[in-house]
Amino acid sequence: MEDYFEPCCQWKRGKDYDAINIELDGFKIEDVKASLRAVEEHRYEISITAESPRRLQKKIEILDDYYNLEQIRALFSNGNLNLQLPKKGNKLEISMPKLEIKKTLQESSENMKNKIVSALEYSYSKGNMAAVSVMLMASGLFAYKYYTECYDF
Repeated sequence: MEDYFEPCCQWKRGKDYDAINIELDGFKIEDVKASLRAVEEHRYEISITAESPRRLQKKIEILDDYYNLEQIRALFSNGNLNLQLPKKGNKLEISMPKLEIKKTLQESSENMKNKIVSALEYSYSKGNMAAVSVMLMASGLFAYKYYTECYDF
C-alpha cells in the first residue's frame, strides 16, 4: 500500500481573510480534489486529495462562525493550491477567474492574437514605440490570465 505524503503548507492570516498556500508540485488541476464537509456543529473540514502518481491527503479544520463558508475560493496555479478564507463581518469580495471565463478566453484567443499582432505591426510602422510597449505588456497579462487554472469549491 502506498503512503500519503504531507505537502508543505503556509497559513497567512490577514485582516479580511486568511490564505493557505499548499505546494502541489507534480500535480495537475485534474488530479486535485477539494471538498468542504461538516464535522460537528460550527466545525467544518476542508479535505484535499490528489493522486498522480504520488498520493496526497490534507485536512484543514475551520469554524463557520469565523469564516464565510460560501465565499471560500481556491486557485490552482503553477503547482500551488491557494485557499482564501474570507472572515465573517467583512464585505470583502474575492474575485477569481472561473473556468467559464477561461473557456471563453480560449475560444477567442486566436481572434485576440490576430488583433494584437495587427495593432503591433501598425504601431511599429508608425514609429509609436510607447504604444508597442503597452500592447506587449497587455498581451503578457492576457497570456497570464489565459494560462491560470482555477476552480471553486
